[in-house]
Amino acid sequence: MVRRTTWIVLIVFAFLVGFAWVFQRYQSSKADTTSTATPTTPPNYLYDLTNNEVDEIKISGQSGEMIDLYHDPVLSKWAVADIPADQADSFQIESVSAQLFSLQAQETLTEVPPLDSVGLATPQYTITMTTTGGTQINTQIGTITAIGNGYYARVDAGPVVIVGKTVMDNILDLLINPPLLPTATPEVTSTSATLPTQQENQVTPTP
Repeated sequence: MVRRTTWIVLIVFAFLVGFAWVFQRYQSSKADTTSTATPTTPPNYLYDLTNNEVDEIKISGQSGEMIDLYHDPVLSKWAVADIPADQADSFQIESVSAQLFSLQAQETLTEVPPLDSVGLATPQYTITMTTTGGTQINTQIGTITAIGNGYYARVDAGPVVIVGKTVMDNILDLLINPPLLPTATPEVTSTSATLPTQQENQVTPTP
């Protein structure tokens, strides 16, 4: 007859064997998950700037169109050059400039292509920013990519990159639709005609 202590030893041994098997399976599964995890790539921003670090943004087109945005130091808000500051839509300018500063390179071309083939020999558009420290950053915008999802661009003498078309279109739209507040239309006041008095209507009989 098997003693009681022997049964206890067998049960503990079986438990340890089962635990070792489960633990081994867990470690193997964990290793597989770790090896197949996709590493995250940090966003590749074109600029390391914020609204508070830029004093002026000039956008110009190949056809001669241009808009000059500046940060008014008195009103402490964005305005449009040659336009009264109170007529500029500062909120819209700040919104669009925030999109500009958060612009990301969707792709960086490892080999510099012929600049005329991507519209950068004579840029379609140019964006020149002046920082609060007086540094100028020149961004050249070329043609739209073959599949139509972005523009070729280049910051100063950096690599040629592709930036998102939707965001860039929002920025370039300022050339066509300047960020101005709507002009209030004066109300038309209707003037009622003065009706002749009863006395004026009375005809004096001729004697």
